[in-house]
Amino acid sequence: MERTLLLVDDEPNVTRALKRLLYPGGYQILSANSGAEGLTLLDQHNVNVIISDQRMPDMTGVEFLSQVRERWPDTVRIVLSAYADFKAVTGAINDGAIYKFFTKPWDNGLMRANVREAFQHSELNWRNEQLTRIFESTLEGIMITDANGVIQSVNPAFSLITGYSAAEAIGNTPRLMRSGRHDAEFYQQMWQSLDDSGQWQGEIWNRRKNGEIYPQWMVLTAITIAGGRPGQYVALFNDISEQKRNEERIRHQAYHDALTGLPNRLLFNDRLEQALAQARRANEKLAVMFIDLDRFKNINDSLGHAVGDQLLRGMSQRLAQCTRDEDSVARMGGDEFTVLLPRIQQLDDIEQVARKILHSLSQPLAVEGHELAVTASIGISLFPSDGDRPDILMKNADSAMYWAKEQGKNKHQFYNADMSAGAVEHLALEAQLRRALEREEFLLHFQPQIALHDERLIGFEVLVRWQHPELGLVPPGKFIALLEETGLISPVGEWILHAACRQNQTWREQGLTPVRVAVNFSAHQFRNADPAVLVEQALRNTALPAGGLEVEITEGVLMDDIERSINTLRRLRERGVTIAIDDFGTGYSSLSYLKQFPADSLKIDQSFVRDITCNPQDREIVTSIITMAHALGLTVIAEGVETRGQLKLLRKLHCDQIQGYLIDRPLPVTQATEVLARAGTEDPKHASEQGTQT
Repeated sequence: MERTLLLVDDEPNVTRALKRLLYPGGYQILSANSGAEGLTLLDQHNVNVIISDQRMPDMTGVEFLSQVRERWPDTVRIVLSAYADFKAVTGAINDGAIYKFFTKPWDNGLMRANVREAFQHSELNWRNEQLTRIFESTLEGIMITDANGVIQSVNPAFSLITGYSAAEAIGNTPRLMRSGRHDAEFYQQMWQSLDDSGQWQGEIWNRRKNGEIYPQWMVLTAITIAGGRPGQYVALFNDISEQKRNEERIRHQAYHDALTGLPNRLLFNDRLEQALAQARRANEKLAVMFIDLDRFKNINDSLGHAVGDQLLRGMSQRLAQCTRDEDSVARMGGDEFTVLLPRIQQLDDIEQVARKILHSLSQPLAVEGHELAVTASIGISLFPSDGDRPDILMKNADSAMYWAKEQGKNKHQFYNADMSAGAVEHLALEAQLRRALEREEFLLHFQPQIALHDERLIGFEVLVRWQHPELGLVPPGKFIALLEETGLISPVGEWILHAACRQNQTWREQGLTPVRVAVNFSAHQFRNADPAVLVEQALRNTALPAGGLEVEITEGVLMDDIERSINTLRRLRERGVTIAIDDFGTGYSSLSYLKQFPADSLKIDQSFVRDITCNPQDREIVTSIITMAHALGLTVIAEGVETRGQLKLLRKLHCDQIQGYLIDRPLPVTQATEVLARAGTEDPKHASEQGTQT
């Protein structure tokens, strides 16, 4: 802080003497020969202390300093006067116009000491002003109490948060705001911490003046006086209501299906575990229903995802209405639902629920001008007769559901170990899948990915298809889950990785534009193998440069074992492979860990992209993901872009890359090669427009 002194005297020899005396003190010294000139200098400089002569023509020192007080009240004002002026100066001191006065002639030592003290007073005023500004303007609530807990002072943020004005709070104690949610032990521990360390911090629930109970994060500090005893207590606190709502929202998203709001597989399994434990203790029965909508895929394919999603929402609401409060309805994914029925007394109770569900789901539902009638097939397994573990009960209910479908759909079926029709078909498909890899029945399709800023082709996401000798081209929805269940996903995934790298290297050797191929690592691969080793082998065997490969891993897989995930991604990045976190937003990622993952990009799941033009919540989620990703230095690619409206909005939101049917469907290698060849010869925008016609 610069220390500036203004000397005002109409006698130059007095000003020179004072400058010689005070210059060694390190002050910046200004001088004026009249009050008017002094006012001009004050307009131009930030002056801390003024020493003014009393007897000056046109304006006395007291008159001059009285004007200074009006315009610059924080400036320390001193009069230099003779004893004859004592009466006028005394009146000015009493009136507050001046801080003190010096007499002529002065004592040099006393003058230096008094000037030092005046600057200390100025600095103290400045600090007090800063503290007052902080106290008044901070967004944190501040409350100061005496040693007995009586409130002495509060700031405006306190009133804004609590609803109590300063007048209402001062003289009261913090009990005024107690919520009643904490017991005596909570407050005993708080005071014990204050006694032991002089501080306590934590979450506390208080009550606003309007009666609303809300959470605070509070830091309490004891201010000690002589003898080390607390003389005051200072509380700083924030209203963390929004933070708590966000945490609850994240927890809900982690355990609930985003489309229907029903519990998801994770929460259902947890509830099933708890229900089984209760059933064992009480020697009770429970039932698990596995429900699959009949011919839902036909509706989804013919009328589109938007209609299919609305239908699923309607079916989920009907399911919830058919069950008791203690039952649990969950969506497993796609058109599959489960129901947990604890505390079952007799089979008739289950039969009644199953018939009620079948009747309710089969009623026509109006969706976007279509009158849709959908039936369902229900498989039922019982504890303890059909299994005593969640996985066994779920598997047997699934088998019973397949049998119900085989019997003509719109039926329910209890599990019977001898029925096996669905199980046999399941096993047959598994055996055919095992032979498919040996018979080279798998092939790759490539979905183009483009950069939004210039619509340039930057790569392909690699997708697997099964060319069945009898069934024809089998879509992944029919066999990927079975690959995961049987563990075949690991050898098939390894084949996909090598085949994708080999194809990309072939394109490069043909002189086509270098692009990357994005290969998804399944949860089974990531957990049961070393992805870095698999990638290294694939690159070495195919001679593809590491920059030609991108590895996609879902956020849920990464969060399973964070330390291992970070280590694996770091090794892949060091090799030169780019990393994309797939299906971002559908799981539960902690930002504190996300920023540690050495990734290059995030892929926004198509479930958020689908409705961004008409659903403000989805638009807000996509906006937040893009903003957060860019803040972490990551690029963003949006999946499932199907309309020009989605494209336009994503460009406005500064999304970096996109893929989806608007650009092109997944293409067999011959068509992908043609697209890549065009990308090297045509204007990028023209090439992408050509793609939309495919």
